[in-house]
Amino acid sequence: MPTAAAGRDAELRYEAGEEPSYSLSFGLGFQHALLSVASLVLTPVIVIRGAGLGDPYLSWAVFAALVVSGTTTALQVVRLGRIGAGYILLMGTSGAFIAVCVTALTQGGPGMLATLIVASWLFQFAIA
Repeated sequence: MPTAAAGRDAELRYEAGEEPSYSLSFGLGFQHALLSVASLVLTPVIVIRGAGLGDPYLSWAVFAALVVSGTTTALQVVRLGRIGAGYILLMGTSGAFIAVCVTALTQGGPGMLATLIVASWLFQFAIA
């Protein structure tokens, strides 16, 4: 358990409104991106392997997940009108839908999965 003395030894480098240097921001952003890519790639790999599909589907699914996550994360940062938070918020894949995605792929193929993804996106967007 940390003691009160340990808290006094910690140094605050930046205040709330202060911005770090570009090199430090780039380094921290690069680390964050590397850590985030693993979770973005893992979910499509589990879904495609679980459905028993081959490598062409796997490479397409990973590519699509990275493009969509990157685009929506950039949209959160830029803030266009009322869309976006204006902060770095990682928009990524969710493990909650793995079973549904595997079932959609095995029962209906990639077209069924794409239809379900678009339908769930529209529903979530309407709620937001």
